[in-house]
Amino acid sequence: MKKQVLSLLLAGALTLGLFGCSAQTPEESGVPQSAPAQTEGTDSAGVVEELKIGICKEVTPRTLASESGSFGRMNYNAFCAGTWLVRDENNEMQPNLMTSWEILDKGSTIRATFATDQGITWHDGEPFTIDDVIFTVDLMNNKLKSGYLSKITGVEKVDDTTVDFQVADGAAYFTLGNSAVFVRMYPKHIWEGIEDPSGYTGEDAVIGCGPYKLVQVDEEAQTMHYEAVGETYMGRALTVPSPLTVRSVTVRSYDSQDALVMALRTGEVDAMYDYSNPISPTMLPSISGVDGVDPGKGMNMGLFEILFGFQKQPTDDLEFRRAVRYALNYELLATTIGGEDGQVPGEGIISPAGIGYDDSLPKLVKDQEQAKAILEAAGYIDTDGDGWREQPDGTPMDVLVTPQYNATKAALYQRIAEIIVTNLGEVGVKCTLDEESIRNSDHEQQLRDDGAYEIYICYATQGVSFYKTPFLYMFNDDLSMWGTCDLEDFDQAYNDMLNAQGDEDYVAKVKELQRIASEEVIGIALCWDTAYYPYRTDKYEGWTNFPGWGVINCETWYNLHPIG
Repeated sequence: MKKQVLSLLLAGALTLGLFGCSAQTPEESGVPQSAPAQTEGTDSAGVVEELKIGICKEVTPRTLASESGSFGRMNYNAFCAGTWLVRDENNEMQPNLMTSWEILDKGSTIRATFATDQGITWHDGEPFTIDDVIFTVDLMNNKLKSGYLSKITGVEKVDDTTVDFQVADGAAYFTLGNSAVFVRMYPKHIWEGIEDPSGYTGEDAVIGCGPYKLVQVDEEAQTMHYEAVGETYMGRALTVPSPLTVRSVTVRSYDSQDALVMALRTGEVDAMYDYSNPISPTMLPSISGVDGVDPGKGMNMGLFEILFGFQKQPTDDLEFRRAVRYALNYELLATTIGGEDGQVPGEGIISPAGIGYDDSLPKLVKDQEQAKAILEAAGYIDTDGDGWREQPDGTPMDVLVTPQYNATKAALYQRIAEIIVTNLGEVGVKCTLDEESIRNSDHEQQLRDDGAYEIYICYATQGVSFYKTPFLYMFNDDLSMWGTCDLEDFDQAYNDMLNAQGDEDYVAKVKELQRIASEEVIGIALCWDTAYYPYRTDKYEGWTNFPGWGVINCETWYNLHPIG
């Protein structure tokens, strides 16, 4: 077995010291010398020596600048990379390296304090400073073009722990919510000299300031091994060190969810983590009733949805979109996507797990007679008697149904598309399944990027659904990757949401977006489903299941401990 041991020190040392990112002593850091409260499982006999996690992502690339691969995905959990903020199981923002914040000037300024006085170091021993915070904003906005901090137009240093962020359009609240989990710190002393940071994969590209450091990679076995930076970590906005009950983590990549679930059943791994890729409901029988395995059930905030192409006919016509909404078999779609726990969605699209969900909007219903009546009244009539409706101007109509490319879920996307094609055919609308998009990611991406789709089937991920909402994919703006909806009231409502001034204001704006979605049929949710991220319960306790995310999250490192 070939092993590749990564040197994480710029000086080229072969190994890292165990306390590369731990807090300094109380005398060195100025922290009061009171000891942290002892909790069950945090003494020397109550630690997890090695937590084993399974994931369906390869071990490459390994760089802070990438969110793909197992290294990038694990960093969503305040793991090797230090994140600004984290979320709790209720999807509410919580401090992390950003220890406190205040929104000023009607949302045009964020005064933020960071844990730069808590003795935190980068994994090569260099101190984490406020200059790293300022540098991170510049790097993400001007070189990585990540979008998470795009509303920040300037940064002013207040002191060694505090900065003022200038925020465009009063979008301070949204910027904070959008940054939680996804904005990670970059060490200025490493990245400031990198001309192409998005493509940089040097050995020091993995150096973060989170509670764990990468110490070993085995590409043949597709494993990566991490060690805690010490017994405590100061990056949780605490006045005393926070005990790390998990001392080391091994992340193993599997080729398929079938293989991962089998590894979980046999105890080869303790839990699974795969951002926005819970196991398929069809696999539930393989874990249901298995001793020592919890299915990790939680309501999913992410969802499958239809986007309508507003740059194409007939999908730019509200009446046609209304007819499509009545034509679909939502019971079948819900079962196909979510199994026995799949729910028929509502007209407002957003899942009940989403922030600002409006339960007053009606659920979707199949009524093909109503769909036919709408089409007839709007002029979509079969004028030549071939069984297919023509456009109102008499030209032939053949609607392209394009599934998003996804190698692991190609069969599911194809089945969803087939149901849509069949249902629309039942009301006289001829459709063609875009099979090229199922097998060719370049074709699908080009069609999507050009806004040339008519009916596009995609997935709104858990992360996007937090604050950007599933409407991001419909919004026709630089912020969106795919949107073509150019309705003025929708555009205004989405921008209003971005400029929300707090929790209540944000919820009100999200509800307005749902109202517009209901009235204008800018898209259609296809299922509200349950996410399953199974984990073992026979060795450890202290798991917290974040709905739609699973038990591998920012709380795991501080709360998990052996049973008994």
